[in-house]
Amino acid sequence: MNTIRFKSFLHKLWIQFRLFITECLPLAILLHLCIEAFSRESVVLPFFYLIQSPLVFLYNTLLICVTLSLSFFFKRRKFARFFIAALWLAVGITDFVLLQFRTTPFTAVDLLLLDSAFSIMGHYLSVFQIILVAVAFLLVVGIGVYLFLHTKKASRGTSPLYAGLVFGLLLLCGIFSTKLLTSCKIVESNFGNLAQGFHKNGLPYCFFTSIFDTGISKPASYSEDEIDRIVSTITGSPSSSGGITPTPTPENSPSAAPEDPSVTPDVPTSTLAPTAPPEDVPLLPTEHPNFIFLQLESFFDPTHISGAEFSSDPVPTFRRLKEHYSSGFLTVPSIGAGTANTEFELLTGISLDFFGPGEYPYKTVLKDTVCESIAYNLSALGLTAHAIHNNDGTFYNRHEVFSRLGFHTFTPIEYMGTYTTTPLGWAKDSILTEQIATALSSTEGQDFIYTISVQGHGAYPETAILEDPAIDILALPEELKESYYEFLYFTNQLYEMDCFLNELTTFLEDHPEEVVLVLYGDHLPTFPFTDELLTNGSVFETEYVIWTNHPEKTPIDRDVEAYELSAHVLNLYDIHEGLLTRFHQTQTDAPTYLSDMELLAYDMLYGDLESFDGKLPYTATELQFGLHPIILRSAHVQSKIEDTYCLYINGEGFTPYSIVYINDEPYNTTYINPQLLSVSDFDPEDTLTVCVAQVGNDSHPLSFTEAITLFLPEEHS
Repeated sequence: MNTIRFKSFLHKLWIQFRLFITECLPLAILLHLCIEAFSRESVVLPFFYLIQSPLVFLYNTLLICVTLSLSFFFKRRKFARFFIAALWLAVGITDFVLLQFRTTPFTAVDLLLLDSAFSIMGHYLSVFQIILVAVAFLLVVGIGVYLFLHTKKASRGTSPLYAGLVFGLLLLCGIFSTKLLTSCKIVESNFGNLAQGFHKNGLPYCFFTSIFDTGISKPASYSEDEIDRIVSTITGSPSSSGGITPTPTPENSPSAAPEDPSVTPDVPTSTLAPTAPPEDVPLLPTEHPNFIFLQLESFFDPTHISGAEFSSDPVPTFRRLKEHYSSGFLTVPSIGAGTANTEFELLTGISLDFFGPGEYPYKTVLKDTVCESIAYNLSALGLTAHAIHNNDGTFYNRHEVFSRLGFHTFTPIEYMGTYTTTPLGWAKDSILTEQIATALSSTEGQDFIYTISVQGHGAYPETAILEDPAIDILALPEELKESYYEFLYFTNQLYEMDCFLNELTTFLEDHPEEVVLVLYGDHLPTFPFTDELLTNGSVFETEYVIWTNHPEKTPIDRDVEAYELSAHVLNLYDIHEGLLTRFHQTQTDAPTYLSDMELLAYDMLYGDLESFDGKLPYTATELQFGLHPIILRSAHVQSKIEDTYCLYINGEGFTPYSIVYINDEPYNTTYINPQLLSVSDFDPEDTLTVCVAQVGNDSHPLSFTEAITLFLPEEHS
């Protein structure tokens, strides 16, 4: 009897497996070819990939099979397979679309950036293209609904037991194959160049890796003794906060209480506790200079392109600065995109190589974790930390992350008033000179000002939209000839950004205090660059310059990684505050430099904080938006024709991003000037509670003014 049952069991399992082979395997192969065609932007290249790397191709097909086998858990197998196949095609198509605007492929982390992506979609897609996307989405939904309603339920092969067994066997095969192929180096477990990694290892594997491989994995050697060894090497004593000074809020910080007690500063969205000065740690007087770090969007010297010739120098100011001041090549973690990751490396001193492929720590670990940064370390020396960005404050979660990186103020575009834009709608960088000047004058002491530009951002136009370009292109290498108009546009944006650098340094030359300006490009722009096409030999290199209005020191040229730059700059000015700062200043030549950095990074972000005796000496700041609070002073209702009314708002610091809230509801607001807003066509009630919020393109309010209450006369109610 048992033999009969076992044979019956094997027979039913074979039926289930045979159904899988006939219904799922051909679809998996077809799907794999399709998504690789999107990923490689070619119909032919996937077949070369199949011939050249058959094991990798079969392995990636197996991963797709694992997902398709889930359809056997459903009675409507066709609908379930269609849904799973549609998801895979969506991954491939999304990857193809993103590769038109950047050089890094689609990863799971991009799903965390959807809110930011929607806010800038208009810069990349035309209205017609957005309509096409919407129509395609509706078409897929329509087909799915039709299949759900009109396909018959499967009569056999849908037993949860046998479906589970087939899925389990395939999953085990997938796990075993992954371990075997990675151990044999047939597929890579880590890939520095994301685009090359996707092509070599296959999109399905790389996309799955981006889902499951996030954060910093616990190093095998992680222990209290190992951390003590590293800290002792840096400081001369075992971990005791590494000699780190707990970070106070400087007395001259704009986040201190306003002089006018009747004025309430903007209410930030963060609920984190503010950083209060410890009673036993006095504020340190500072004789240090003001530090300004200027991260320039997609900025680089285009004369590094072999075979490129221009009518005149596109970056004359930058060239003059790097010839007379400390400079060098800067190795950044990405190309064509990933501004926030270069930012992360520079601010924290931690390499992105330790994280999962394509990961943005701003969207993962820093959502709820405080991290050592140059902002905290300079604040401990009495400087006030400001962040400035001429783009949306919510992009990359900066409105939340900057409080966990130690900034006291953050001034995004929503707080900058009126500004000029590029033909693509990005704010021009010239507005940043005024913002930097305001930050320098906002405190009595020294300042650390971290500024992020946006003018050089893509996507770049494929047609001629510049009527009289300042820079003409005389020659281009063959690889860039198809991108002539895009590159012409980009080169002229570089020239305008260079003019901004001239304006900024001219202003800073006359500043009465010593200023150190560190300027650098965050990554190369989205063009088909290769290492061979560049005279410096790497697509992961931009350049930096350390300029000062007190050029007393002999220039020191040195090529550095982005995670080393802050420590390098501070070392030139004899500043050694911060454990990671000291680590980079003393250990770059050590044979265990990278592995020790990974141990410290894991300990600080995911481990037991052994570096600081178990207690982080940094506390999230209460981030103030804008350098000066936006103030609502009064409001009044004015009658208009035919029983319509208009509400006028008086105050200070209003911008085109100011939105009036009436009884907790946002209303269409007309910006008149920095002192006056209006709201038309609303139905007045007896009592109105009115406040003003600064709201970005994603409709997320960053701060609110103090509310006022209006009691309207009967003729208005």
